Amino acid sequence: MTIAGLSSVSAQESADAEKLFKEGIFLREQGQIFNSINALETVLTNDPTLQRARLELAVAYFRALNYEQASKQAQRVLDDPKTPETVRLAVLTFLAQIKRDEAALAANPHNFEPSISLGAMYDNNVNVGPSGTTLPGGLVLTPGSSPKSDWASVLQAGVTHTYNSPLVIPFGQTPTRLIWQSSAGYYHKGYVNMTDFNLTALTFATGPGFIAPNSWRAKLNFQVDNLRLGSEQLGLYSSVAPTATWQLKNGELTVDGLALHKRFDRKIDDGRDSNYFSAGLSYGHLFFTGKLAAQVGVKGFNEKADLERFTNRGWEGFIGANVAAWTNGSVYGRYSYRTARYDGVEPIFAVAREEFEDRYEVGAGHNFKEGLMKDWKLSGNWVRSEAHANVSIYTYQREVLSVNLARSF
Repeated sequence: MTIAGLSSVSAQESADAEKLFKEGIFLREQGQIFNSINALETVLTNDPTLQRARLELAVAYFRALNYEQASKQAQRVLDDPKTPETVRLAVLTFLAQIKRDEAALAANPHNFEPSISLGAMYDNNVNVGPSGTTLPGGLVLTPGSSPKSDWASVLQAGVTHTYNSPLVIPFGQTPTRLIWQSSAGYYHKGYVNMTDFNLTALTFATGPGFIAPNSWRAKLNFQVDNLRLGSEQLGLYSSVAPTATWQLKNGELTVDGLALHKRFDRKIDDGRDSNYFSAGLSYGHLFFTGKLAAQVGVKGFNEKADLERFTNRGWEGFIGANVAAWTNGSVYGRYSYRTARYDGVEPIFAVAREEFEDRYEVGAGHNFKEGLMKDWKLSGNWVRSEAHANVSIYTYQREVLSVNLARSF
């Protein structure tokens, strides 16, 4: 009778262990990594000889980015003489993967990536001249206000530094790596004739990032842009931009925001100083095993300026696609729509501005993988903007054709 009772208790304990073992694997596959570790640790506490549970625990630690514990648990399975030869081969492969990932992280905590881009462009409306030249009351704009075209050269250079921290931060059940990314950049667009519209920007950005492999990533970016127009200091833009992206099956969902302070220096821009805020949502999806990528997005914005006539709010949306058209080459197309309403009335017109803009863009790019141009990317695009407003001087059409050669080192 006593033996039968012990047998019954043993069977129940075995059933409970099996249930907890299966629960641990289920939790791991559902992304509840730390709950999975707790369940599998409990199984091994009750029976340290269950090497299949230990191996699954090693995998859970690996997904938790705890390479030390993953290696330790896998090695204990390998050291057990009862482990079958086929399992040993799998464990050896797993241990090699752990060492590669651990070595890669340790070897490259700091990564510097310089980049450069050289280009040329043709702009048929450099000064954003209005489509019509007649104002209310029969007033006519000066010839200098009509659309002017010109060629320009474009130079962009920068360097990005990424610090890959070994620190693992648990966000709920998700193990997350911390990175810190900083960048400095220089941009110059110089026109051949209309040099008053040359644009130069010096940019510095920094901020933390969080990466949960195969799950999500996020970043908080602090940025300052110093802008010059022609030979004059235009202003200083200061911003903070949070972004979060969730990986879905064959797709990504992104939420982003922006808080931007615009400070202008020229007398002609008095009243334009403003605080701009926006929030957006976008989704990208891969089709045909990644050969076609499509994206759609929308965002709302609100800008409060010193003068009411520059204060505005509205929304914008876009849709686009990128196709792998040939080996190492792709083509893309994008359409965007933007609409805004302003608070204060416009001088002369005596109405508050309302406007919307259609923007069309097509382009192509090719990555060189060998030969003299190895690691360079050649790309070109055409952009057409059509702005419409109830105030005629803000209605215009503009086309820009550009080509550039870029490389990261």
